[in-house]
Amino acid sequence: MKPAIKNTLPCTVFGHNYVISGLRQNNPVSLACKECGSPLNTDDNGNFTENGITNKAIQTTLRQLFHLRLKLSMYSY
Repeated sequence: MKPAIKNTLPCTVFGHNYVISGLRQNNPVSLACKECGSPLNTDDNGNFTENGITNKAIQTTLRQLFHLRLKLSMYSY
């Protein structure tokens, strides 16, 4: 991950202030926070989807770690 250079305190306290970034040519809209530049997209149904990690190997590993931790927490009781 890149270190955040910009001041993100307003986003932490008040939440992001998303605005449309670029031209809107189709249903999915690309949004970006005015303060920190955090990207956000919408799908065809209008639901928000954050731009996650683009490397599939990292995504798969993180998903496996999450599920492993979930299983371990269920069996610890």
